[in-house]
Amino acid sequence: MIKKLFVKNIFLLENLELEFTAGLNVLTGETGAGKSILLDCLGYLLGKKNTKIETGKQADTATLIGEFQSEKNDVINVFLSKKGFSVDGDLILRQSIGANGRRRAFINDLPCSLEMIRELGNLILDLNAQFEELGLLNVKTHRSLLDGFGDLHEKVNNVGKYWTKISELKSLLDTAYKRKDAVENTGFISKSIQEINELELDQVELASIESRRDELKKASRINSTIVDTFQSLNRNLVEESILNAIKSLERLENKKEIDDNLPTEIFYTALEKFSEACAVLEQLREKSFNSENQLIQIEDRYHSIKRICRAHNVELDQIFNLQASLEEELKSIKGVDEKIKKLETEISIVDEAFKKETVHLSKERHKFASKLDQKIEKELKSLKLELAKFKTEISMISETRFGCDHVCFTTEINPGSGFKPLNKIASGGELSRFLLAVKLCFLGDSDKKTQIFDEIDRGVGGATASAIGKRLLELSKHEQVIVVTHSPQVAAYSDNHLKVEKINFNKSTVTKVDNLNEEKTVTEIARMLSGELITSEALAAAATLRKASK
Repeated sequence: MIKKLFVKNIFLLENLELEFTAGLNVLTGETGAGKSILLDCLGYLLGKKNTKIETGKQADTATLIGEFQSEKNDVINVFLSKKGFSVDGDLILRQSIGANGRRRAFINDLPCSLEMIRELGNLILDLNAQFEELGLLNVKTHRSLLDGFGDLHEKVNNVGKYWTKISELKSLLDTAYKRKDAVENTGFISKSIQEINELELDQVELASIESRRDELKKASRINSTIVDTFQSLNRNLVEESILNAIKSLERLENKKEIDDNLPTEIFYTALEKFSEACAVLEQLREKSFNSENQLIQIEDRYHSIKRICRAHNVELDQIFNLQASLEEELKSIKGVDEKIKKLETEISIVDEAFKKETVHLSKERHKFASKLDQKIEKELKSLKLELAKFKTEISMISETRFGCDHVCFTTEINPGSGFKPLNKIASGGELSRFLLAVKLCFLGDSDKKTQIFDEIDRGVGGATASAIGKRLLELSKHEQVIVVTHSPQVAAYSDNHLKVEKINFNKSTVTKVDNLNEEKTVTEIARMLSGELITSEALAAAATLRKASK
């Protein structure tokens, strides 16, 4: 419930504070005094769509602050808790509006989004006859309201449980069908398992295979150079050349034709060293051949492992887990047909129970829809809507967790005009009275919102206005009600009377609001009865109206 509304620099509202109470709050005043603007401010503060306000001409910014009692409203507290806000005591909402229209919103002085304000506003306030997307004017709420009227929530929950069970079973069935498709790949899975077994892998080899492969590839590049070097030597030709040189030198030595020392021994040494070098290169070449063979073997093994990993989209170190996974998958798909048959049977059983519950729920809805229609039409007669008809239209839709019924509240205001949804009623006064009648029929299933009616008594008076006042008072015993009225009969039922008037101050016009005591309330009712000149007869009549309302 709203306790206070503070408005600053909005249109003619320079600096205004309104105090509301539980029960029936009545706003009265001359036409154009600003009563509806105050309601617009309240709707704007709570993020209601289609609400517009105009900032004061001399102001750069405007401010709206609302104080709400929330400690007894679990719905609001749960909502705030889920959004990360805690409420100790009253709830304070604030909006700051810049000259460029930019808005900033706060909950208990913590910034929040406008969308969150809108969601919260839907839990706090119903601005009847003005906003099609809220409350009874939102067709999305009608099914739940009818279920509440007929106390059908338990039956709805039962339908929802079957719906959830069917959804879960269908999900399992979908998985089973996918597994059935995988049966075609059984040969591939079996072959993969066989290939992994034939590799006879162990963790040590798997952990070192990549580093060992890199080492052998590096060695292969070195060995290639050694082999090239050995092949380029042409050993036989070199040895033959050295031996020929030695033979020639030895022939000279035997003839003793020269006195100089010949390098025969040096050539012998060179031949020996050359042979040793070739032997070393020969050993290195043989070793390189062994290294190449190892590289070929490890490359073949590595690529065999990687091919299996790629085929199953796993990393190298996951191949051991892959084998276990494939064996489990192979085992599971072998019984897939039996599992599909079992699931389809179970779905059929649950679906039959779901349809049975849905049909029963629909019958109950139709039964209580008829009772609701009769109850609402009885209320309408007292509100000068004797010819109006109300019909809860229920049509079949695709199955949902709530059954297969689409519920829409419709009305025919004038005979022959045809039934239309509530939000298509043209007259604001008629719509307000209609919604009042509907709300009275739902007492006890209320979400404890503040109910606001703007000129619900438009176009009526006398006994009808008095009947409206009585019903507003009855509604206010369950929910806080704020009503703008020009009817003295309605005003007489107020628990809290606020008078709105325009005054001229310092060459400017501003709106002010007074919370009236009992004496001033009677005087204001007298003004509403007689106009500017308040006669003793008007005061007496006002006192009588006031007394009769108690």
